[in-house]
Amino acid sequence: MVISIAVAMGLIISPESLIILGNGIGNAGVYFILSIAIAVIFYMPNVIGQSVATLAGGEIRLMKATLGPIASGASSLCSRVAFTICALPVLLSTAGFVLNETFVSWFPPFLFAHLLLIVLAALNIAHRKAAEVVQAVLVSLVLGGLLVLSVTGVTRPSGETLVLTPVGISSSLGTMATAVLLFVGFDLMFLSARRGPDDARHAINAMMLAAIVFTLWALASFFNVPLDELQASTIPYSRAARAIMGDEGRIVIGVVIIAGAASAVNVLLMGVGRMMTELASEGLLPRAFQLGEGRDAGSIVFLAGLPAAFMLLGYAGEPRLLVYVKGALLLWLLHYALMHLSVILALKEKKGGLIYMMSLTGVLVFSASLVVLVYVSEGRAELLASMLYLMAAATVIVATFTLYNRKKTV
Repeated sequence: MVISIAVAMGLIISPESLIILGNGIGNAGVYFILSIAIAVIFYMPNVIGQSVATLAGGEIRLMKATLGPIASGASSLCSRVAFTICALPVLLSTAGFVLNETFVSWFPPFLFAHLLLIVLAALNIAHRKAAEVVQAVLVSLVLGGLLVLSVTGVTRPSGETLVLTPVGISSSLGTMATAVLLFVGFDLMFLSARRGPDDARHAINAMMLAAIVFTLWALASFFNVPLDELQASTIPYSRAARAIMGDEGRIVIGVVIIAGAASAVNVLLMGVGRMMTELASEGLLPRAFQLGEGRDAGSIVFLAGLPAAFMLLGYAGEPRLLVYVKGALLLWLLHYALMHLSVILALKEKKGGLIYMMSLTGVLVFSASLVVLVYVSEGRAELLASMLYLMAAATVIVATFTLYNRKKTV
């Protein structure tokens, strides 16, 4: 149970989530805290959908059978795979710079980033059980650090005059919609190992625990930092930690950010690596990704190799890369909608049933969330372009290897 919850929370507790949380509080005040609870409710159909997919032999097989091989493969590729490749350099460089600025100023940040990537990739290939134990330790560090800061911040507020929200609720809706991004990645639990449908309750527990911790952290930030400072900051978690505990807070949040980044990298290699191996076994990707199939070695080397190259080439902090990270994250929402559509098609003879209606709700919720988040994003033309590029590239890749593998079997 502990391992399942830790894997489900791996990406949820990443530094990116803390940025979304801090900026959300700054822009929408207490309304954003309400939106955290709403977002958790929206994800309940996802858990049910993943359970149905598990019973059907896995998400990839279900989507391939209902939507076709190209749509199912391209959706997985342009969302989870693209996000992993683009986000890993950002996460790893964040961990490296936090280590350099907070703990050991003499250690090169990008050297630490590469070493961390190598260690986590090697651990996932050599000993998956050990990687899962490490995941549990990393998640425990993040949760423990955030709880210490949150409890301190809530019980000993700064005493500044509180502004419940800088704007009205109608003006906060766009910001509130970003709360749906906080729980993206819970499904990596279902991908990282061949788990059973009973593990759905662990995914629910993971999201509920994350929602509680996020709410406490949001309240602590709300009580101790002016909203305009949270709104404008690219590292709102650091501003809040210093306001709550001073220099000690800087140390605690440093541990949280490094552990959170490592947790996200570890679970992405674990879950997306396994998914790519399964895509290859279904003939949707090159057979090379089946090398070391029991350990997902080919897939993990690929997923670690490209981000390592990006960091060596100096792309880790490029604004363009950040656009692709966001684009892939939004396409993950589209993937959720398609997964629900797949469940609906699989249950077309049982229209009106509870699972059918929940999946229909999921299609509507995640499609609407995608549209709203694209609309309220700054530079949405560039964002839309990046999403279209990712979808086009994924479609071409999957179509090419689907046709190639089909001809080989004829």
